[in-house]
Amino acid sequence: MKLEGKVAIITGGARGNGLAAARCLAREGADIAIADICRDIETTPYQLSNPETMAGAVRELEQMGRKAIGIECDVRNSGDVEAMVKQVMDTFGKVDILVNNAGIGGLEALVDMSEEAWDDMLDIHLKGTFLCCKHVVPHMIEQHGGKVVNISSVGGLRGFGMGSHYCAAKHGIIGLTKSLAMETADHNINVNVVCPGTVWTDMMAGLAGAFGMETEEAKQNFFAGHLFKDREICPEDVGQAVRWLCTEDSKCMTGGQVVVDAGWTARAP
Repeated sequence: MKLEGKVAIITGGARGNGLAAARCLAREGADIAIADICRDIETTPYQLSNPETMAGAVRELEQMGRKAIGIECDVRNSGDVEAMVKQVMDTFGKVDILVNNAGIGGLEALVDMSEEAWDDMLDIHLKGTFLCCKHVVPHMIEQHGGKVVNISSVGGLRGFGMGSHYCAAKHGIIGLTKSLAMETADHNINVNVVCPGTVWTDMMAGLAGAFGMETEEAKQNFFAGHLFKDREICPEDVGQAVRWLCTEDSKCMTGGQVVVDAGWTARAP
């Protein structure tokens, strides 16, 4: 196992792409700390994770033979993040891997968008990534090594309508990744980003439901730009990309992007 003895923090890890990444890292031998908000927020038109969701994720990882803990954490809040990292350090004694996956989705025209919706989107995706890096990376510097994997999106490579706040946040994550990679290379820290295309998760199902779309109708709309028509991108596909970036198989990669989009960005002019 390529991550035996390693400790990983995965934000937004109670379900969806985050939980898939946790499974993939656990299979390679890593112990896992899941950080998740475990409550709904007003500007998101679908249900988020809850304490029961996270408890189930932790049990699943433990059944795989790994040590695992779940920590309720709002990545928008510096105090929450600092306390989460302290709990991980107190429990495991170190942090080798940070996966900044916490995020929400939303589809709304900019002219109709509330300031609160803009702030929540930017704060969860971009500020949350900043805060987690701010509080975890010093431990990686001290131990002279670590892996940071940030989750952006094809929306961070190209814009799309009805998602200005989402695309702005995801573009920002890519810029943050490149800058942090430059700052930490001398400390043997790899900082990279995964850009998924549309993945059918609880988040996407929730968005579809908020717009009154049935599953198949929603998939036809959301997957329209994918070149592969006979396969869907699954959370496991995103998790495997994260896994690769967390192992020494990618030791010479930093400041880079792994795009898991079934060819969606190949259509870019």
